[in-house]
Amino acid sequence: MNQTEIAQLFSQHYGRLTRLAGTLLYDDEEARDVVSEVFATLIDRNAATEGLSHIEAYLTMSVRNRCLNLLEHKSVRARFEQAYTMETEPSLQPTDDDDRLKRLLAYAEKNLTEQTLRVFRMRHLQGMKYQEIADRLGISRVMVYRHLAQAMGKIREYMNVKR
Repeated sequence: MNQTEIAQLFSQHYGRLTRLAGTLLYDDEEARDVVSEVFATLIDRNAATEGLSHIEAYLTMSVRNRCLNLLEHKSVRARFEQAYTMETEPSLQPTDDDDRLKRLLAYAEKNLTEQTLRVFRMRHLQGMKYQEIADRLGISRVMVYRHLAQAMGKIREYMNVKR
């Protein structure tokens, strides 16, 4: 399949494929990006598509699969951010119950690694942002998330046992 044939396929199917992607993604810009990526892949894999007799079905399935992969990626990312965003955790916000907070901090000091405790304190006691913590400690933002996740897991265990 040469570039002229691919350009012809592009002009023939772009509108329909973009509508399909838009229906799945609810975002016109992402839909256009997905369809463009599918055609770019088609150009890159020229030799692999030479004998493809059902090109329309191939394009449709490729767009659908890319959309589903993108949605899955967004879903995982959203769950990750939600799980490690502490602002929505009222149980970790300082309250009038200083004794409870002191017990919680004492538990954290005994059961968290030094680095995890440091990240936890910087985030919740000093109010630092994830990127600020990462910059200060010389670690990636992902590591900040992981340390906070580890801290939250241990604290949740403690909170469930104490109830």
